[in-house]
Amino acid sequence: MPVHITNFQNGISIWKQIADDLYARIEAKEWPSGERLPSEQFLAEEYGVNRHTLRRALQQLCELGAAETRHGIGTFVAQPQFDYQLMQRPRFSEWVKKYQKPGHNQILEAQILDLADLPELRRIQSYGVFPDFPRVAMVKTLGFVGNEPISVARHLFFGEHLLPLVEDLRAGRGITESLRLRGVQDYTRMRSTIQSSLAQASERELLQLAKGECLLLCENVNVDPAGVGIEFSTVLYPASRVRLVYEPG
Repeated sequence: MPVHITNFQNGISIWKQIADDLYARIEAKEWPSGERLPSEQFLAEEYGVNRHTLRRALQQLCELGAAETRHGIGTFVAQPQFDYQLMQRPRFSEWVKKYQKPGHNQILEAQILDLADLPELRRIQSYGVFPDFPRVAMVKTLGFVGNEPISVARHLFFGEHLLPLVEDLRAGRGITESLRLRGVQDYTRMRSTIQSSLAQASERELLQLAKGECLLLCENVNVDPAGVGIEFSTVLYPASRVRLVYEPG
């Protein structure tokens, strides 16, 4: 495809003119969201500049949020990012409303597990808020905003009265609706911890990620109005699509 710039203007850095031109080409959808840009060498030859100048232009694209560089792989068109607010009342449905796109959770797995067999048991016990029932309801979900997969979550629900959530969620009910049916009219976030990790093969497949992409791992503890733990969850968000936002008050 021919270069948009045919002559560079005097008085403006060449790298900036190239960056502006690449930005316009991205805006025109010459390269779709998430697609890898041509190599530095290819673009340098296309614009008739050295690779140092081209690299500075790509750096500017990344600073503008239009592209992202993956070490050892290349530069990619940035994907749309969704801001997920860490609010006191975590509600997936409320989050996606502001993007005016349909949001839904696909159930990947739902079953009742023995508490003693949970690999997370030590962390769960360290919070000191979860009842010591012998069984928990486990539901694994894949969350979407529109057609974009934006989360893989493992939910653990505590209390014998919450075991039927497995069937509720299999039947297509949402988590909040199912909890209300089982007597939990309200629940809030007690604590969330966040760390990063590289996406594994199974996570890359579910979230449609390239090798080497990073995830945000959010571990959540939710409690009922009496302060009793009802849910422990671990949620994986692709860092290229989701920003976790906290706004006091």
